[in-house]
Formats: sequence, structure tokens, C-alpha cells
Amino acid sequence: MIRKLYSRERLVGREVFRTTRQEKNRHTGKVRYVKLPQEQWLVRESPHLRILTDDLAAAVRAKLNLAAQSFGKTAKDRTKKVHRIDLYPKVLIRPVCGGCGTPMILGRSPGKYQSFCCFNALHGIHGCTNRGYKSARIIDEAVLGVVMATLFTDGFMADLTAGVNKRLAELARRPIPSTKKLEQEIANEDRQLKRPTDRLAKLDDTHLDAVLVKAEEMGRQLAAKREQLKDLQRAGRRPKVKSIKEKDVVAALTQLRDLPQGDVGIAAQVLKALVGDVILETRQVGGKAKPQMVARFTINAVPALAVLDRGRSGETDGTSWPSACSEKPDGLAGKATPEEVVVPLNRKCHRALPITPPSDAQPPQA
Repeated sequence: MIRKLYSRERLVGREVFRTTRQEKNRHTGKVRYVKLPQEQWLVRESPHLRILTDDLAAAVRAKLNLAAQSFGKTAKDRTKKVHRIDLYPKVLIRPVCGGCGTPMILGRSPGKYQSFCCFNALHGIHGCTNRGYKSARIIDEAVLGVVMATLFTDGFMADLTAGVNKRLAELARRPIPSTKKLEQEIANEDRQLKRPTDRLAKLDDTHLDAVLVKAEEMGRQLAAKREQLKDLQRAGRRPKVKSIKEKDVVAALTQLRDLPQGDVGIAAQVLKALVGDVILETRQVGGKAKPQMVARFTINAVPALAVLDRGRSGETDGTSWPSACSEKPDGLAGKATPEEVVVPLNRKCHRALPITPPSDAQPPQA
């Protein structure tokens, strides 16, 4: 909404028409809009509509462009490609459609009657057939019921303790990488970068461009090496403890018990790390004549405990055992941590079902 508001040309006293054109597919009948080049726009100057100066408008658009490059679908860093619903969650669990793999959207029902549906299935696009609505309350109760029933079992805690201790032993045996050589290179390049920047005020316009290009290149190389140094320092961290006991796991898991009753923003991030993507799909359930909608997800407690640990003040250096072990969450899956949990989504039954392949699944080829 903010981006659309500041992209209006009327803010700088211009009215623009015919910025797009329609293209219709003769075979499918679908119509799509194509943006025209700026030279083909019809522009009319309207100074009485101006609100922003040209400099202020350019600064605002540059700021929005910088934010788009840092986060969102167009981010240069793939690890930062997050959606708004993940940064500012409004619900505990945002399910993913099992038909097309996209996050489901909230329906029109407000409050306690809110429900999820697939946008692609409703509009018949991308070949998704996962139609229908499912109550958000039923999804939360089904997933949380199975999670809480699994986390606090003796077998799960014993298996989790053994897996964490195994990972801590591997970390203790791993050699600590040396950072002295890289630190010396960064210090030398930092001194070299200061020399051309100090000479900028004394140079004339003929040599200024060459010095600026060289300074920018040196700055990019220096930033890359500083990022490399951070990675080496992160890899050299060691947890404060060499092993844990089952009571330590119980104390850590107790924090998850009252989490759903707290702040939705924090609880949603922890649950996302705990169960991953909650995939909603329709499959045949035993004892039912018609296919039923089920939720499919995994349970891994260590990443969720690491999220809680990073949120607490004073323990954000990555040296606690949840943060250290979360670097390798797949290695902690054992008998008490099922690879996949399938839960029927109805008002009465929230028991995990045995995993059965879909009816149209093909047998593995030899």
C-alpha cells in the first residue's frame, strides 16, 4: 500500500495515462497487462497537484528500492526472501496449500471464525484443485494438540537428549578456524582505503572519477572479507556446556508449553521453527468414505528452542546448546522425532495418523 501510494506521479505534479496495454491470448482467452516503456506514456503537467519536491520524491523511491533489495521477493540475498506474513504474523499457524505449495490466505470471516483457503484454487490458476475452507481454530488445535502430546513424552525427551549430546560431542571435536590472517588483511585494506578517500578533497575533476571507482571497488572487497570473517568467527564458537541432562531438556521444553497463550508474533515464529511448513491436503483417511483434509508437518524441537534462545537478552552469542545444535537440525531426528506427522482436521479427532502414500502415488522404480 505504501509503495503504491509513493509511486503515484500526481505527488510530483504529473498525471500519467496509458502506462499499460492489454494482450489477449486467442487460444485461452486470458488477458494480461503489459507495462509500456516510459516514452510511450501520455503525460500532463499538473503543478496544483504537487505534494513532494523532486528531490524528496527521489529520496523516498531510493529508500523503498533499497528496502526491496534487502527484503522481499526481489532480495539479492536469498536468505532474506521473506514475506510480510512471516515478518508480522497475525495467526499462530499459516498453512501451506498441498496442491500448489503456496501459503494459504485468510477468508472473509473475522475473529474466531476466520478460515484459510488457497487463492490459486479459488481462481482456478496454476492447476491447483485444493478448494474449500478450513477453520484456523481447527488447524491450531489439531497441530498444537499433537505437538504438545509428543514433546513431553519420556521417549521424545530421552531421544532428544541423546541427539543433543551427540551433536555437542561433534562440535567439541571440530577444529577452531584461525582468523589472524584474515584480520590482518582487513586491517591492511582498511588503511589502503583511507588513502584515496583522504585525497578526494585535493583532486580536480579530471582524476576524481578514477579515484572514486577504485575506492568503491576496494570498499566492496573489504565488505566481502568482513562478511567472511564473521562466518569464520561464527564457525569457531563453541557451546558453554559439553553435555546436557534430561532435566535440562525438560526445562527448555517447558518454555514451549505456555507459548501459544502469549504474544502471537513470538509464538508464530517459534511454531514455524518447531513444525516447519504445515501442509494442508486432501487424502483418504481410514474409516471415512470421502477424502478428508489433513495437516502434514514435522516436529523438531531444537530449532524452536534456538529461536527462543535468540530472543532472550544476554544469550544471543550463539554459545548456548540450542543455538549450537540448531545448525544441524536434521541430525537430531530419531525415534521420538517422527519424520512426518499427519493429523486429520476435524472437530473431534486430533490424533496423528499413520503415514500412507496417496492413491495415485507410483511405486519406486528399480
